[in-house]
Amino acid sequence: MGYLSCKTESSISTADSHPIKIQEFNYKDLQLATGNFSDAKLLGRGSHGLVYKAVLRGGRLVAVKKPSAPPLSHNNPNEVDNEIDILSSLHSPSLVNLLGFSYNGAAAHGRLLVVEFMSNGTLYDVLHTNPRPPNWGRRLRLALQTARAVETLHSSAPPVIHRDIKSANVLIDRNLNARLGDFGLALRCVDDYRLRSTPPAGTMGYLDPCYVTPDNVSTKTDVFSFGILLLEIISGRKALDMGNSPPSVVDWAIPLIRRGKFFAVYDPRVPPPKDATVRKMLAVVAAKCVRSCRERRPSMKEVATCLAELSKLLPLYSWNGLPNPCMMAEDVGLVGTPLKNHLDLGVRSNLMELMATPNDDAGLRPRAKRVPNLRF
Repeated sequence: MGYLSCKTESSISTADSHPIKIQEFNYKDLQLATGNFSDAKLLGRGSHGLVYKAVLRGGRLVAVKKPSAPPLSHNNPNEVDNEIDILSSLHSPSLVNLLGFSYNGAAAHGRLLVVEFMSNGTLYDVLHTNPRPPNWGRRLRLALQTARAVETLHSSAPPVIHRDIKSANVLIDRNLNARLGDFGLALRCVDDYRLRSTPPAGTMGYLDPCYVTPDNVSTKTDVFSFGILLLEIISGRKALDMGNSPPSVVDWAIPLIRRGKFFAVYDPRVPPPKDATVRKMLAVVAAKCVRSCRERRPSMKEVATCLAELSKLLPLYSWNGLPNPCMMAEDVGLVGTPLKNHLDLGVRSNLMELMATPNDDAGLRPRAKRVPNLRF
């Protein structure tokens, strides 16, 4: 069966080995905490439900998701029930984690989902509505954190496929770190019947063209969507914008990358990265994620490792549009260390293929002048 493609390249789990305890909340308490689900408390409105800001007793802030439709049956739950099922077995600092749920048997739409509250909005807001867009050091770190979140899903046992990776589902926490959320469409690669009976789903503009039937789903479906997200981060363009021609960021960016016009791909609102290696490699990684042949796309482990190396070539500075700058924990200890020491990390040789000049079925032709042979 095609579902063997659900198996990922890495069996190492990056999820937190000490998950928090899932709590069952009182429905009326959550109703009170959200002002009876008032519009004033509304954080977001999507196709699968409404998300509200809630202040619990003691002043704790959480987010409460209310499904937009009741479950069809026990074997066909709604997105909130599916999200509870997925997140109850996952916990990671790179995800918007589940805190608990509430069930009211008399309620038309069943359970409420309680997750961590993210105080700085979404990556979509940061890229498309923030009057002061983030610098490249920050963008690359947001891309890296998102890549690690997806890697966490793919390396879990059994693997989890998100199926709806997009900038609106990447939340920014109070420390300005990216956290992947909204697991309503996620699938765990363990139930063959569930996989075969679940039709393709996702968001227009991010959908993998290979994912046309249920048996086409794989971790590489998420890799494609992440490639779109990375192009969105690089260019500042929306994944699909009818105000542009072509409207798809892939159809616009890949021909430019194919011709080596890397400057043209970068967001004109901020100066492009000064390092030529970063400029080229970041675009190449995005292009390889959206290859039309999914078997030739990199794994999220390879993508995350590559972005981690590139991030060391860019200074973080402070966030351009938000007041509290921060330093990622992984950067602590790097200050004052010679750059050449960061590059001698012994990363697997197949990363060199990922970093090489693009040459694949996506139409990326080889060029006479190749990328410098980075010695990771």
